Amino acid sequence: MTDPLSNSRPLAQPLQGIPRFSQAFIVSDLHLGSRYFCHRPFLAWLDGLPAAAPLILNGDIIDDPRHPLGPEHRAVLERLVAESHQRPLVWVYGNHDENFTLEDAGRIRFARHWAIDQRLLIVHGDDLDEVMPRHQFFKRIFKLVHRLRIKLGFPDVHVAQYAKKWGLLYRVLNRHVARKALRVARSQGFAAVTCGHTHAAMDLKEGEVRYLNTGAWTEEPHHFIAVTPEEIRLCAYQHP
Repeated sequence: MTDPLSNSRPLAQPLQGIPRFSQAFIVSDLHLGSRYFCHRPFLAWLDGLPAAAPLILNGDIIDDPRHPLGPEHRAVLERLVAESHQRPLVWVYGNHDENFTLEDAGRIRFARHWAIDQRLLIVHGDDLDEVMPRHQFFKRIFKLVHRLRIKLGFPDVHVAQYAKKWGLLYRVLNRHVARKALRVARSQGFAAVTCGHTHAAMDLKEGEVRYLNTGAWTEEPHHFIAVTPEEIRLCAYQHP
């Protein structure tokens, strides 16, 4: 069976050159630059991380690299660069930020995929998604309808949050990405795999392989993964 990640990008890079850690943390889909990014809860979460614990940003950290960030979101990006001098920090590209570059990236490591030993494969998930690329026309119409609804006074929410109202279609996308991620992880000998991309937090197991999705920081509840030598946990963050 063909590895859907093998055609254009290396599968993974190991979490190497990093001292032994008691915990590592993974988040995805911040979408800096989007008005839906919950920057205050994210900064509060970041403040609470253990010193020097590795942080992995699993894609779509920037919403649109073509647009400049406002002051508050620029401050978050500058904070991440500063964090890279205090802790190992890896930025895994997603479909939104794959062309993003920083003049001063500090010590951030940029990668297409990452791994923590053979315990956990870390991929954003867009390489596994064959649903949305095949339905670009429907996607454009859907976004147009969403923007029109907002102008008519309906709740102003991220388009992914609106898509969740279409339960059947959204479940098709979630199951599709999860199945392909599990297949890749199994073929490469990983015990677990984590993605973002779908904005839907999930934790499921198929046979001996586990799939986790970290959701997004564009709506509550916000999720992250904590990795310790003993376990991998999907956690919900409660902003004080």
